Amino acid sequence: MKKLYLLFVIAILTSVVFGESVSFTANVSCRTEGGSYVDTNRTDSSKLSVRRTSNGNKSWIKFTGLESVDTARLKTAVLTIALQENKTGAQSCDVSYVNDDCLDNITWAENTITWNNAPGNDPGSLAALDTTKTTYLSTVNFTNGVAGQTFDIDVLAVLQTDTDGIVQFVLHNSPNLLNFATHDNSVTARRPVLNIVYYPIGADEPSPAVGAVVETSLQALSWTLPEPNAPGTPIYCDVYLGTLLPGQTEPNRPQMDKATLGNNVNTVAINTTNFPAFGALADKTTYYWFVDCHDSSKVPSLIPGEPWSFSTYNNEVPVVEAGANQTLWGLPLEVSLDGTVTDDGMPVPHTLTYAWTQVSGPVSAVINSPAAEDTTVTITERGDYQFMLTASDGEKESSDSLRIVVGDTSCDASHIETGAAYNIGDYNRDCIVDLIDMVELIAADWLNCTDTLVFCGN
Repeated sequence: MKKLYLLFVIAILTSVVFGESVSFTANVSCRTEGGSYVDTNRTDSSKLSVRRTSNGNKSWIKFTGLESVDTARLKTAVLTIALQENKTGAQSCDVSYVNDDCLDNITWAENTITWNNAPGNDPGSLAALDTTKTTYLSTVNFTNGVAGQTFDIDVLAVLQTDTDGIVQFVLHNSPNLLNFATHDNSVTARRPVLNIVYYPIGADEPSPAVGAVVETSLQALSWTLPEPNAPGTPIYCDVYLGTLLPGQTEPNRPQMDKATLGNNVNTVAINTTNFPAFGALADKTTYYWFVDCHDSSKVPSLIPGEPWSFSTYNNEVPVVEAGANQTLWGLPLEVSLDGTVTDDGMPVPHTLTYAWTQVSGPVSAVINSPAAEDTTVTITERGDYQFMLTASDGEKESSDSLRIVVGDTSCDASHIETGAAYNIGDYNRDCIVDLIDMVELIAADWLNCTDTLVFCGN
């Protein structure tokens, strides 16, 4: 039976940025080629080629002007590259970076870089780089890639060790020819991009996480405190909790509940003492909260918090209907078990599982697909059977059962179902008292004499 999902559409403030973010587009990029092209510039404004076969191709990507990056506050740094062309089959490509202390030809331009002068290259290898000047980052793997498909590479360590505002990446060691998009590609969205996220100056790492879906039984909010401006200086927090009022698109502190905490406290209980209007969480509601920190060693002391949000959705137990009871006759039988499970689609991610089990009846019965919502059971013996369907959403489960009565005949099945005794006159148990019963009862002894004295006058 088809399942019914009652999904709650949760409104989440999608414009919230968890930590300040900055993006940089690559300033220059170019492919290189070995073989007879080792000293030839192979610039192509559409593609960065990579392969370890034929002449070999490796491609360089350079970002400059990164002096403004505050490496001490870096939270994440991700390089995003995109395919320029479709590529079928299983594919792979290594991504490395040129070490910060490698200054070889660091000023290379799109129309000057070659296989022989590319920084950190190993000209004698179609796949490898000079490991004294470069460091491997990761391998990009995909199957049946499509043009525009993007890949993210963690490059936090690269940015954290940068000292000159220049970082360089190399795409190399692909078993087949792959073409990625260049820095000046005609499709802007495909150009290599460096996405950086800073740790907030104030409170960070909220729990529940931004956009999380929780039950109304959530006990507390927690976070990490910022380092004080002067080591050892106490920090205390004001925590605001509330919802959007009609017509609002952003949370507003004056309309939220406020709890002021003591020094260096980074958690607060959710209750009506701390949050009189919002401390009893309602189901299917989006809540917003701020943690404003106060550092007495700073002027001004206030460090405003970012707007964080979470939504409530109480996971309801699946509703299970095993199906109607059945009374059947005539063996053997293959009986359909038609279950129906209604669920709310929670938790997320959501997986609903099923299990049919036999509760009672002759053990010769065989459930043919016990993990399916709808299945069949093969029955070869008369009897009174009970089968149970259990459904689980990963957190909660429920069950329902049905009865299946099977007789040799409809008369047999009806008496198994009701448990009623046969009429005393129904000698052959066909549910009808008739002459046949009388015949069967007396025919075998018709005129038999049991008088051992006079032998019935004979």
